Order: sequence, then structure tokens, then C-alpha cells
Amino acid sequence: MDQGKLEKLKNAADWIEDQHKRGKNFCSVPGCFAVETLEDAYTVQEFLIKEWEQKLGPVVGYKLALTSKPIQELVGLDHPCIGRLYRSQIYHGNQTVQLSNFGHLGVEFELAVRIGADMPKSSNLWTSENVKEFVKAVSTSFELIDDRNANYNNLEVNSLVSDNSWFGGAVLGKENESWKHLEFDKTVVKKTVNDQIETSTTGAALGDPFNSVAWIANFLNKRGRLLKANELIMTGSTFATMFPKSGDTISYEVNGIGAVELKVSE
Repeated sequence: MDQGKLEKLKNAADWIEDQHKRGKNFCSVPGCFAVETLEDAYTVQEFLIKEWEQKLGPVVGYKLALTSKPIQELVGLDHPCIGRLYRSQIYHGNQTVQLSNFGHLGVEFELAVRIGADMPKSSNLWTSENVKEFVKAVSTSFELIDDRNANYNNLEVNSLVSDNSWFGGAVLGKENESWKHLEFDKTVVKKTVNDQIETSTTGAALGDPFNSVAWIANFLNKRGRLLKANELIMTGSTFATMFPKSGDTISYEVNGIGAVELKVSE
């Protein structure tokens, strides 16, 4: 990539950071910054790391976004995308979150995966099965996204990915190291919102949450990188994104793993 193009993408990252600082609603990155491909968007995301690590702490893992077919179709893709997780945005145990700390808070219902050992680059692709020997623990979790009042009827994927795929935080239940007996293509999950119960399975997230781990590992390998010990993976939501209101109490349980609770205030 030539220097002129890189400079434009760096300016795109600066523009996104300024939008966040000013509390602006999400909108597409202006065309003058030439974010024309998904690879351009990931380059912008990389530039943002240098800015956001100063205020959010180091990158400690990855999220997989756009894991459902309907949202992929909405943005014109046939595969997921990644975002980075920052240390100060990882919360442990039951939490209360304030809507005022987000432009527009969305809550997703996920299995978080803790990598136990570096996953070396291999000539073979990673799969949902061969990643498991490198996994230390899993936990029931919420992902907090901030779509900043995006217009979903005019959602442009390169801008979404440039903006770190909207990652706003993760709330993790207790880590569980006794998980290998479970069948994660069909493990039952339960969402409770103000005593209203809904069920699904872990397979609702890309067929199996370990498919998400494999996808990210392969994505990184193609770029000369690898998943490393102790990194955290957010694997995708088993329910549609929920946009909570003040006063909501939300709990999420993965059968055999555990539960976590989120309260929402102004």
C-alpha cells in the first residue's frame, strides 16, 4: 500500500476518534479518506489501536461481529468480521451499566473463550475441533456494543469495521474450565429480561462458538499473526441484539457453564 493511501487511512482513524470525542452519531466514513475495501477498514482499525490503547489499555483479545446471516445480508457480506477488545472495557462478574456512558447501548449474549496457549500457524486451517486443545476456559458473557444510533437501513460495512466493529465492553461471568463434555452446537442458553424468559442454543452463534475461535485464528494466520495465550475471544450472540432501557435487569445462562447478570441505569 502506497504512502499516500496509508496517510488517508490514518486520517480516517483520526476522524473516527474525533467523532467519538464529540459524541456524534455513527455515520459512514467520508469518501475523501478512501476506505474502499474491507482490508482498508482493518488498516483503519489498526491505526485506532495506537490511539485507543492510550486511554483504554492494551488489546487483550478479539470479538467476532456479523455472525448471523440476516446482518451479513444487510451489509452485503457472506462472512463475519473482527474487532479488538481493550483491557479497561472487560468487566468481571455481575455489573450495572449506565446508558449515559454509551451513544446507544446494545447488549449481546455470548460465550467468551479464554485461550490457554499460543496457537501456532499451521499449514492446515483451524477448525472448531482442533482449536479446543488451546482453550483454557469459557464463560457466560454479555457483549456491550455502541452503535451510536446508526441507521441500519444505510449501514456500510467498511465504516462499521473501521470503528472497531462497535465494541463497547464485555461482562464476563465466572470462568469455567470444565467444558469439554458439552456439545456447543446445541448447548441450551437462557436469556431473562425482567422475568421474561427466552431460550436458544450456543449453536445460534455461527453454528458453534468454537467456529468463531477458528475463524479468528485463521484470519490472524493469513496476516502473519496468531492467537496468544490468555487472549479473550467474544464468539458472537445467540440472540438478536437487545437495546435495553433504564431499569432493565438482564440475565444470561449457558447450561453447564454458568450465568451472569446485568442491570441497566440511566
